[in-house]
Amino acid sequence: MSQSHLLKTLTTSAVLFSAVYAPLVYAEDEVPPAFVDDNIDQADELIKRERQSIIQGNNVPSATVSDSEAQKAINERRQLTSAQGYDLEALKADPVAFTRYLNAALAAQDMATVKELLPHYKVLNVNDPMLIKFADALLYRSEGQNKKAIAIYKDMLADNPDFHPVRLNMAQALYADKQYSVAHDQLQKLRGADIPAPVMANVERLMARIDQQEEWRFNASISYVQDDNLNGVPEKEIEFTGIGGGIFRTGGNTESGKGLQVSGSANKRINLDKNFYAEVGGNASLKGYWDNSEYNDYLVTASTALGYDDAKNDVSISPFVTKRFYGEEPYSWRKGVTVSGSRWVKPQLKLTATSMFSNETVDDDKENRREADGLFLGLNALYIKDANEYFYGGLGRYQNDVDKTSFLSYDRNSVNVGWGREWTQGISTLASASYAIKDYDKPSDDIADGFYSQFRIEGDDLNREDKTTSLGLQVWKRDLTVLGLTPRLVFDYEKTSSNFKYYDDRDDKTATILLTKSF
Repeated sequence: MSQSHLLKTLTTSAVLFSAVYAPLVYAEDEVPPAFVDDNIDQADELIKRERQSIIQGNNVPSATVSDSEAQKAINERRQLTSAQGYDLEALKADPVAFTRYLNAALAAQDMATVKELLPHYKVLNVNDPMLIKFADALLYRSEGQNKKAIAIYKDMLADNPDFHPVRLNMAQALYADKQYSVAHDQLQKLRGADIPAPVMANVERLMARIDQQEEWRFNASISYVQDDNLNGVPEKEIEFTGIGGGIFRTGGNTESGKGLQVSGSANKRINLDKNFYAEVGGNASLKGYWDNSEYNDYLVTASTALGYDDAKNDVSISPFVTKRFYGEEPYSWRKGVTVSGSRWVKPQLKLTATSMFSNETVDDDKENRREADGLFLGLNALYIKDANEYFYGGLGRYQNDVDKTSFLSYDRNSVNVGWGREWTQGISTLASASYAIKDYDKPSDDIADGFYSQFRIEGDDLNREDKTTSLGLQVWKRDLTVLGLTPRLVFDYEKTSSNFKYYDDRDDKTATILLTKSF
């Protein structure tokens, strides 16, 4: 038997071995009192609820990385094994032994060793071109360059359409590149082929994963809420002099409530040709108080999306509409569109840019004095340190433009950071912090001479400026469930300071148990 023929025989058996036994790694599949008082701002309310729920829809004007997104990213990242020890000169002197060793490294998915050995194997006088192609393809896959790997597999299949292990590897690469429909077609061809039972088991397993991509996915959470200042007034009474010299008092009459916040979402992905996809879904966030239903606040959103994604990139456009009910009555409609794009710039670093445009109209506002146009621009980064730890940070700018009522218009600039970690004993934590500055437009002269001139703390600046610091901590045990729900201890602290004493020195502390479930 010639040395070249022996190399080809070794390669064929090793490729088949890797198709059967190599671990399949796939992505798992986030008015002075009255009218001048704070408007019931939907964007602000969504940002507050973002800290109290794991469900984050695409209508939240925030650059925060959701917990589910971070966990998905951790699952998608693949760590390379360290290189094995070997005698390079001895391998170069024996092409058959070199082929066996390289085959063993491929079967073990030891891509670090393959990457070191392959350049030396390529320059041997006697080598196996098919093994070189197969190794090149697996190296590209390990680096996330799935399209290059797919091109190599197609070339190999053009030479031999019945090379079934290569077709299975190409289907795996197509799946990793999120070309689900094409991957399904390749697997369907393998179903009719005469292949070993363990290989067929891998085929069936991967087809089931693709089918699961298009199933409905549900998330739900529920938590106890207690708010000691539902109406958002100063906790202590403030005295001021009105126009004409009269003495007036405001604040000190806070409303409180106890209740539940229930959130849920349902989403379905539809795989289109190549890397394109569509999504339909909706989410609801319901906050109700059993002892003060006047402040019940319900947000219900429906959305669709069209996007393109592969192993490194995801770009999508998503129209949405949100109906809000406040105090058990219809309150407003908010319609908008979110455009987002993300890219893994390094194996452990993902950057995401998001923009959102929206318009909100209030149901009982016949003159549209509270109609608001919103524009959000955000950028965040997610860094996966390892399989147990990640960090994120983001910058965001939200503009709320109320043309007919200038003092309700504002720009909100924010920065946020977070740290998630899985500890021993099954404990997980997520710590977060954010800082935001909200600059309001200058009010009209008639309002400025009254409420605003009385309540500014110092100076002549009539432009209200609020500064908010938020801290959060979530703690949970990954294997602990109660009636199928995973409980999380949630601690939040928020402090707002303002250059207007009516809004100054606001503290909000919460500690609750959040019950969550995904299915």
